[in-house]
Amino acid sequence: MGQISFEKAYIISQYFEALAYGLFLCLFGVTLYLYFHPTYNRGKQDNHTLIMIGFSTILFFVATCHLTIDFYRLLHGYVDSPSGPAVYLRNFKTWHMIFKNILFGIQQALGSVVAMYRTWVLWSYNWKIIALPTILLAINIVAGCLICAAHTKVGSTFDVIVSNSLIPTYYSVAFILSVMTVGLMSYRIWIIHQNSSNYYVGEGRLLSIIWILIESAALQIITEFILLVSACAFSNYQHVVLEWVTPIVGITFNSVAVRVKLQSLREAGTQTHSTNNQVQTIGSMPLRRININVTKEIENDLGDSKRTSESSV
Repeated sequence: MGQISFEKAYIISQYFEALAYGLFLCLFGVTLYLYFHPTYNRGKQDNHTLIMIGFSTILFFVATCHLTIDFYRLLHGYVDSPSGPAVYLRNFKTWHMIFKNILFGIQQALGSVVAMYRTWVLWSYNWKIIALPTILLAINIVAGCLICAAHTKVGSTFDVIVSNSLIPTYYSVAFILSVMTVGLMSYRIWIIHQNSSNYYVGEGRLLSIIWILIESAALQIITEFILLVSACAFSNYQHVVLEWVTPIVGITFNSVAVRVKLQSLREAGTQTHSTNNQVQTIGSMPLRRININVTKEIENDLGDSKRTSESSV
């Protein structure tokens, strides 16, 4: 496939970013509805839920600002700029370009922080589990700051070094972080499933949660991989993918929250129709009934003994 022009890549990227943002807007609205509407919630939300909703709101705000800046640049670059869109859009020293790059870095960092927080909670607040992801996140933040600084000095030796090395490094670390956090969360849930599989009926909800995590994160991981490959190849196709990464981070986060909530609601509805062979317990896990046989030996004063057996569940 041949190289695509920067102007064409930017136009295409705006189309896909708008589509991704529309999906994010729908998911964000559904998330708020499911977690706050009295039909689906009774009582006060716990702290963990409020933290997740807070993260979701910030991700939505950043994605909205990023889309607004991109449309501002699109209109001014293709309509108002006398020098043409290529010159206008490639000017990295403008306030809107710097602001857009900062928003992209913030969204990527927030997505990683959210994934690390979920991993930390699943691993019983064990800081050792997220030690390596934290180091990688710090490296990515530093790399992002250097990239933003270098883009204000276009054409300098510093900018050339950053463009050739730090940008691919930034995308590589972001990709590794996404894969690592999803892997740690899935592995933890799988361990819990294996340890508790003898005590509930059927496959249980834990395996389905693993699939929810993998399927929801697949879009972001694939997008980051394509972005990494195109950046290493110095292809303008990276600009097609780059702009829709910001809403996709929010889509990944909210799709997990929505799908887990919907699954919980379905299981809560089926609890009232459970069969006699199942016992519903906290966590919506249908447990197996356990047969307990108790044998009693009764001896009277005449020396006679009698054995009785009782069974209970």
